[in-house]
Amino acid sequence: MAKTTSSSGTTPPKASASPAPMEAGADPLAQSAIPLSSWYALALLFLVNMFGYADRMALAMLQEQIKAELHTTDQQMGLLLGFAFALFYAVLGIPLARLADRLSRPKLLAACLVAWSVMTAVSGLCRNFTQLFIARMGVGVGEAGCVPPAHSLIGDLFPRNKRALGVGIFQSGAVLGLSVGMLAIGILGQHFGWRVAFQVIGAAGLPLAVLMVLTLRDPRSAQVVQETRESARQALAALLGRRAFLHLLLAYSIGSICTFGIIQWVPSFLMRSFGMSMVQVGAWAGLASLISSVSGLLLGGVLVAWLVKHDARWELWLPAITMGTSVPMFVLMCLSPVAWMAIIMKMLANFLGAVGSGVALATIQSFAEPHRRATAVSLVLFMSALLGQGLGPFLIGTLSDMLAPAFGRESLRYALLLSCSMLVWSVVHYLLSARTSRRDQVN
Repeated sequence: MAKTTSSSGTTPPKASASPAPMEAGADPLAQSAIPLSSWYALALLFLVNMFGYADRMALAMLQEQIKAELHTTDQQMGLLLGFAFALFYAVLGIPLARLADRLSRPKLLAACLVAWSVMTAVSGLCRNFTQLFIARMGVGVGEAGCVPPAHSLIGDLFPRNKRALGVGIFQSGAVLGLSVGMLAIGILGQHFGWRVAFQVIGAAGLPLAVLMVLTLRDPRSAQVVQETRESARQALAALLGRRAFLHLLLAYSIGSICTFGIIQWVPSFLMRSFGMSMVQVGAWAGLASLISSVSGLLLGGVLVAWLVKHDARWELWLPAITMGTSVPMFVLMCLSPVAWMAIIMKMLANFLGAVGSGVALATIQSFAEPHRRATAVSLVLFMSALLGQGLGPFLIGTLSDMLAPAFGRESLRYALLLSCSMLVWSVVHYLLSARTSRRDQVN
């Protein structure tokens, strides 16, 4: 095992000859200076994540128009929102992460950005469910190479006590992509139709890929890359052998069944149950998500940097507390009799969930050596993609169809409500992870 002793973006972390134990709450990098080059790299990663989530959210915003034209069911839309994207996103995540641990991460990110942008634009040309399913798989293939190398870069660019803040800023790009994307796609879809909306939002990310190739360099030295010779099987075995990491993996993935499912279905819920238009959903729900999630992600990064000075287990206790307290907010959102109440409850739930999720994602790197960072992140994303992005939307869509004979147009409301039970289950695993975190912490 290796221990990170790097302090900033221009000097990559190097594996020491032998591991040294880390005391709980120790913060050897607290005084590290972060150069402007690291902030610039983070800004580009922020934009990449923003475009990724805007493209990902396009189908959720446009699904009512697509259903009307292609005559699909909620279950079929659940497949498009879930497994069509998540299957290849999950399967290719680990191989692409292994490449990220060995090759230039900025170039890999740029190539993946081009791939998912093109496939998003192609979605606007589809004429039936099968074609749209294939295009959606292509988006998943491209986005599989986004988050693991980005998190790996952040791990090199920022010291440990600032990683949660760096990850929080990066994840804020996802929130901005979801929020601004909802509004932009809603306007495009309402005025020009779903096909044009897909094509415009897909083409918008291509200039950023060029900018990344021209201006962003990988801070990792060639020597560190040459030192990384272990196989994927060895890396996965080492990571999964740490109980704290395993429970963190389960906690994040199980919770995502609810959170990802709700993200994908809330636009339709607001349109069906409250008669809101696409522009109204994009404006109000998008703004609520932007304010609550960005503030939650940034607060989580700042708060955990202070808390871990007292006890490193706050990296896991904080997500457990915030995820648990978000449950009643999601329940009230599902049961709200009026739109404004549903949006406010969603805003509060998003805030609490964002505080915990950003910290949880940053904590992954506490249980992974520098040469396993991208692999560790990809493993968590593999599980959360299958369970959250894959099973979550499909499960909610299937439940909605099953409940339709009893509840009619309100069936989606109760399908969303049932998914909230997954958050309670995830809290249990966060607490179990904290029990062995001191023993399993390596970075």
